This record gives sequence, structure tokens and C-alpha cells, in this order.
Amino acid sequence: MLVAGVLLLLEATGTMPSQPALWTAVLLAASATFGYVFFADRRSWWAAIPSCALLGAGVARLMEIDPDGLGQWTEVPVLAAIGIGFLAIYVRDHRRWWALIPGGMLVTLSVLTAVTADVEAAVSGAIFLFGAALTFALVAVLPGGGSRRWWAYIPAGVLALAAVAVLLTEAEWVTVLNIVWPIVVIVAGGFLIWRAVRSRRLEHRVSADAEDRPPASVSL
Repeated sequence: MLVAGVLLLLEATGTMPSQPALWTAVLLAASATFGYVFFADRRSWWAAIPSCALLGAGVARLMEIDPDGLGQWTEVPVLAAIGIGFLAIYVRDHRRWWALIPGGMLVTLSVLTAVTADVEAAVSGAIFLFGAALTFALVAVLPGGGSRRWWAYIPAGVLALAAVAVLLTEAEWVTVLNIVWPIVVIVAGGFLIWRAVRSRRLEHRVSADAEDRPPASVSL
């Protein structure tokens, strides 16, 4: 922090021009320091967040050297690294399952940031919603905390349905839905009929077996 403060002061006063490589080294050194604290002391689980955040910032600072190339994606490593920091907290101690939520959301945002320029708006929205749904699904199924987290299935299901609805706003998806939906209804109706017939046959079989069975003798 002392070194970073001195560098900021030198840049602010114009004494020294911005040095991306030097800043990268400082940020990575700070990241390594917090990383050592995280691995050396199990009680210092919080150190994973600044360690990964500084790592992402260091990588982003290095990417700024190429402003027309990698410099356009500096948000990706920052978001992904912070998300990984939260996930590392859960991996260290499963009782801290809450870390899955910010971790999953930040990793999803990093993926979304990386692909936004290459996909349509509806697809971007669906990616975010699917990522959020997967995050809550992991909260529900992964171990930890000693409590049942069935409630996480509710936001997971709602978000997944919302993602599907966003995709269906595209014209080609609506056309597909007009064909698929009747088929789904037919299959569902056929399944209900088969289930009803099967249940009726089982009832008749049980009744027939009961009639064929000899009466039990009564002993006095």
C-alpha cells in the first residue's frame, strides 16, 4: 500500500508517467501477499477476495498496454478474478455456502462482458439469466452449512424460465415454439392416458388376485 501510494502521488504530480508494467508488478505482489495470508491462516478466509481482486486488476493493467486489442476487455479478468475469490472461500469452507452466490454472479458477468460484442441483446440477457439460474442451482445441490437450501430451487427455476422466455422473443424461436408446443401437448396427453390405463389394469389385477386367494382359516 505504501508503494502504491507513492506511485499514485508521483503520477498525480507529473513527476513520473504512468507505468503499466510497474503497476502490474505492484498489484501482483499485493495479490501474492493476501494469497499467502489466505493459505497460511484458515481463519483469514476473507483474504481470498482482495488477493483475487488485485490479481485481476494486475492482469487488467497489463492488458492496457494494448489498448486496441486486449485493452478493450479489461473488465473480464477483474470480474472473473473476484468471482473466483468468492468461490475459493466456499472451497476452503463449505459452511460459507453464501459465497457461491456472488462468485457465480461475478463469473457470469465476466463471461457476459466477454461475449456481449459478438451476440445479440436477447442472447446476452439469456446468458446472464442462465448463469444466475445455475448459481442458485449450485447453492441448492452443493454441500455445506448443515441446512437444507431447497429454497434455492425457486429462483433457479424462475431464472431459467426467464432465460428461455428471453430466447423465445426471437422470431425464429417463436416459429419453433409453434411447432414444438402442440407436440408437447400431444405427448403429455398420451402419457396421461397411458398412466390411467396402466393404473386401471393394476387395480383389476389386484382385485383378481384377491378373489382367487383362498379364504384364511379361522382357528378357535
